[in-house]
Amino acid sequence: MSSQSNTQDEQATSKRENVGNIPESQPVPMSQPVMMSVAIGGARPTPLGYPFSSPLGNSFGVPSCSPSCYAPIDNNRKEPEANWLVKDESLQRLPVDFPLEKTSRFISEKASVIANRISNCLYLRSIEAKYNDKKAMAKCSTLDYVRFRVRLFAPRKNEDEGTIVEVQKRRGDTISFLRDCRAILNAAEGDGVDVPSEAVPVHIDFDTSSAMAGELKMEEESGEDILTKEIGSAVGLILRDELDLNIMAFECLIALVDPLRTLPDVALNACKKIVANDTKDTSASEIRGAIAALLRNGALHEDDKGNAIISDFNETLRNLSLCLLSKIFVNLLDKECLETAIQDNSEWFLDTLIPSLVDAVKSAKDRPHDALYASDCLSNLLRASKDLLKRADEENALSALEEAKAFGSTHHKSLANATEKGITMLESYS
Repeated sequence: MSSQSNTQDEQATSKRENVGNIPESQPVPMSQPVMMSVAIGGARPTPLGYPFSSPLGNSFGVPSCSPSCYAPIDNNRKEPEANWLVKDESLQRLPVDFPLEKTSRFISEKASVIANRISNCLYLRSIEAKYNDKKAMAKCSTLDYVRFRVRLFAPRKNEDEGTIVEVQKRRGDTISFLRDCRAILNAAEGDGVDVPSEAVPVHIDFDTSSAMAGELKMEEESGEDILTKEIGSAVGLILRDELDLNIMAFECLIALVDPLRTLPDVALNACKKIVANDTKDTSASEIRGAIAALLRNGALHEDDKGNAIISDFNETLRNLSLCLLSKIFVNLLDKECLETAIQDNSEWFLDTLIPSLVDAVKSAKDRPHDALYASDCLSNLLRASKDLLKRADEENALSALEEAKAFGSTHHKSLANATEKGITMLESYS
C-alpha cells in the first residue's frame, strides 16, 4: 500500500543538506530537474470559480491561459488570536549545526512582519494552516494534499540582523509544493501574493479515422458503453480493501464528471448516472453508499480506524468524495438538470446528503477544505430545490454557514466565498 511510500517520503525530508549562509533574496533552488513551465504555471481549472487548485495533483492539469494576478500585501489586516502572532524577542536562533532546507531565504526584516505576510498569503491561497506562535512554525495543507511546514528563525550570532524563513515539504507532489513555496517566500519578502487565476477548458477535436496515417480503423464503441465501463471500473476499485485503490477510484470519477477534463457530454451523462436512482444498475448506488459512509463515519471500511496512517487516507477519501459531489452538482445546475436529478432520488438527498453536508460545514475550523466543498454543494442544491432548502433550514445550515464564513474570512478565502450563496438563500427563506 502507498502508506509505505508516504512514510519514506516523510523520512527523506529529515535528511537535510547544509547550504551554509543564505544570501539575501536567494531564489528557490531545486535539487532535481523539473518541468519549469508546469512548476510556475497557474492553478488548474475548477468550475467552482474560486482561486484554489484541484485535489488531483498535476497529472490532469491544464495550463492557465492567463497570468496570475498579484494581490497586495495587507499588513494592516487584523489577525485573530488563531493566526500567526510571532514575537520578535522570543524568536529562536538558528543552531550552528542545523542544516536548512534549500527552500529557505534570509530576509532583512522583523519576524512579526514576515509572519503577518505569510499568514496573509496562506489565507489568499486558501491553504489550511495551524500556527504555533511560540515555535514560530506553521503546519500547512493544500487542496492538492501537499503538506509542508513554514518556520522562522533568528540568524546565528555574529550574522546580519533579520529573519530566516524555511519552507519544508513533508509529503505530496513536488511541483505543486514548489508553486506554493515560491508564492510564500516571495510574499514573505513583501513582493505581493500570487493568487492563481482561473483557467479555461482546452479540448482538441480530431478525426479519429485518420489518427494513424489514415490506415487504422478504430473500433467503434458507443459513448454509453464506455461510460458504463469506466464507472464500473471505479466501483470495482471502491469495493477493494486497499485504501490507495479507493483513492484512485474517486480521482477517476472526479476526472470523469469534470467537463474541463472530459468531453462535456460525457461529463454530463456521468453526473446524471451517478446520482440517478436506477434499480437496474447498482454501480451508482455503490458510489453513493461509499460517499455516505465517508461523510457519516469518516471511513470507507468499518475496521479502518485508530491508525494514524489509515486515518490520513480516510481524510483524503472524505475530501475527494465531497469534491466529486461538488463537481457533479455544479455541472448539473449549469445544464439545468439538477432539479430533475433531485426529484428522481429525493430520499437520498433529503435524508442522507443534506445532514451530512451540514455536518461537514460545521467542521470548518478543523477541516476547512471539507467545509469548502460542502458549502459549495449546499449552495447549488439549495438553488435547485425548495424541499432541500427547507431540509437545510431544519438542520440549522444557516448558522453553520455563517460560522464557516467567519472562519474563512480570516483563514481561508475560498471557504468564505463558497458560503455566501448558501447564506443568501437561507436568509431569504427564513
